[in-house]
Amino acid sequence: MFFSVNDLTGVPGLPGTVQGIRWTLNRATEQHPEWRRKRAGSKAFEYHIDCLPAEVQKVLRERHLKQLMATSAPASDVPAVVKARTPKNPDDVRKIDVYRKCPALMEEKLAELTEKQRRTADARMVLAAEVLRIEADSGLPRLKVINSLVNSARAEELPEHLQLAASQANAKPGAGRFISRDPLYQWVLSYLQAQTAAERLLLLAPGKRQPLKPEQIPWLGDFLAHYSTPNGVPVSEAYDDFKAEWQQRYAGQPYMLDAMPGYDAVRYALDKLPAFVKQRGRVTGIKARQIEGFVRRDWCSLPVNYVWIGDGHGIKMRCLHPVHGQPFSPEVTFVIDGACRYITGWSLALAENTMAVAGAIKHGIQNCGKPFLYYSDNGPGETGQALDAEITGILPRLGIDHPTGIAGNAQGRGIIERLNRTLPVRIARKYPTYFGKGADQENQRVLVKDLKSAFNAMEKGNELNARQRKALEQIPSFAQVYEAIAEGVEWYNNREHSELPKKPGSGRHYTPAEFRRYKLEKEETEIEYLSPFELRDMFMHRVIRTVNRCEIKIVNNIYYATELRPEHGNKVFVDFDIHDAEKVIIRRLDGSFICEAVWNANKRLAFPVTAEYVAQQARLKGRRARGEAIIREAEAEARGVLDTAREPEPLPGNTYVPTPACIPAGNVVLVQEQEEDEDYATQETFGRGLRLWIEEQEEQDPFGDE
Repeated sequence: MFFSVNDLTGVPGLPGTVQGIRWTLNRATEQHPEWRRKRAGSKAFEYHIDCLPAEVQKVLRERHLKQLMATSAPASDVPAVVKARTPKNPDDVRKIDVYRKCPALMEEKLAELTEKQRRTADARMVLAAEVLRIEADSGLPRLKVINSLVNSARAEELPEHLQLAASQANAKPGAGRFISRDPLYQWVLSYLQAQTAAERLLLLAPGKRQPLKPEQIPWLGDFLAHYSTPNGVPVSEAYDDFKAEWQQRYAGQPYMLDAMPGYDAVRYALDKLPAFVKQRGRVTGIKARQIEGFVRRDWCSLPVNYVWIGDGHGIKMRCLHPVHGQPFSPEVTFVIDGACRYITGWSLALAENTMAVAGAIKHGIQNCGKPFLYYSDNGPGETGQALDAEITGILPRLGIDHPTGIAGNAQGRGIIERLNRTLPVRIARKYPTYFGKGADQENQRVLVKDLKSAFNAMEKGNELNARQRKALEQIPSFAQVYEAIAEGVEWYNNREHSELPKKPGSGRHYTPAEFRRYKLEKEETEIEYLSPFELRDMFMHRVIRTVNRCEIKIVNNIYYATELRPEHGNKVFVDFDIHDAEKVIIRRLDGSFICEAVWNANKRLAFPVTAEYVAQQARLKGRRARGEAIIREAEAEARGVLDTAREPEPLPGNTYVPTPACIPAGNVVLVQEQEEDEDYATQETFGRGLRLWIEEQEEQDPFGDE
């Protein structure tokens, strides 16, 4: 390392003038002429560093190191590989040799590295490469270069990129920590051992404390036995039970009692468990599947009208019942095309049933054509015999396949479930009677109270006050809800949908109506429409009945036609409209038309009983039974004791009529209500049934009066 006189100007330990420095250097090189040489391309002389005093040499070396650190060199100038040293012990195997023999292990270790470990390894590579570069350029021993780099890092005199690397290379936390000599020396050796960037990353990455695995905690299984229950036990309560069991099991064993884990240790172990392990046994069904993996279905690739998804939803609002005029919550059924999220059909009904689902499908086919598949849940309204019967069902007759989802797996029908969470709620929020999420419960309580008061006053014929009239003005009619749903469907089909693709050049998503038109034009899908006659015919309910003397009996009604005389004893298809009980259509089992049978064409009776009326009466009966059960339960809670009925007194014959009984029990008098037979609740019903039976016997008596 040679320096000129100008390079040495101002260095401590040398004369302050140029002449003095030159005279000093000439005297020092008289005995060693090799320390003096002429600079190439100049008349000036250069002097070797060894001719200078030791203090001056130290200053010059530090200055030179700083100059080298301040300059960056290309990576090609840095020696990357050195000859591997032979281990002192032949049995010792280096980590890098194991990685080279097992590439799969190297890939596994690389995948386990965290982002912090990678940043630390990169910083160590920068420092190791800098040491090797300075060593090669200056010719100084490696330890001197390392010491100089460490001292400059502590004094924060390194260039910005090296100072940042020095602060990141130390994997231990703390602002006052710096790199030291021995670790930096080991990083340089590891850097030289590696042949590839992946090997350097593995060798220079800091170690990571391995977390304790759940299977390594011996007591965790005992605690989970108390925690993993479907009752939602909190951690504190489960720990109390676990602690009591531990103390009982290890009573008389002081070492085991001292080893009992504390509450904080239990919480720490639970926090380390994955969510699906922590919730195992605590949640089941749909809640458990919400934390598991799932399959995302691609609906947009399907053609239009390939899959329709339908489901019924109770609207969270109250409106006036179209029959009795009392407040109730209606049921809306939507049918949506999965390929374009377009609502094809809908219906509004009093309750969830097969008729409501059939009405929504019919509305969709009438407007948008026939689908290939109809996908729904397996509820009673979606899987009734009227829809799915193998021969007589509406969907099999239309040639529509009807797959159903797994029970309790609503995620499989996420399209229709999302619709039911948005559109019905949006419609219901327009009215003051909305009682769903976000509604003021106190306001609803007052409104329901005022409505009940208003209807009670109307039943009694009393004049309504201002508060009652205001409550009646706030509840919509069934027709108003019907119109609101029609407007809501129109709004939904013509708004941007985030699950649909974006329109080219506009940056906004397609609306369901736009995407349906786009797919129809692009894919040229042929839509099969049904005529009004086919719609009426196909959506009639169909059953199989046996002809008996030109008569067909269905829904307690008798239909007659003389054209059925040749079909006596044969089974036939009977198609009937649920809203019209006047006549039914009779077909042979091969589908050929026979005739139209008229209700009681061979007998005079009062009025026919429609299938809709039968369903209404069945619903009324069920609601009455549920209401009576609630009343009995409330009365039992009010009494606080069990009823003790007295044996009924026998009457002549084998007829037993229960009578009211007053039975004292302490200071409470229990009144047992008179039980009524459902079929013979009143004498009027019994008399009417008896008269009908007598008339039927007289008709069958061949010797009766003519």
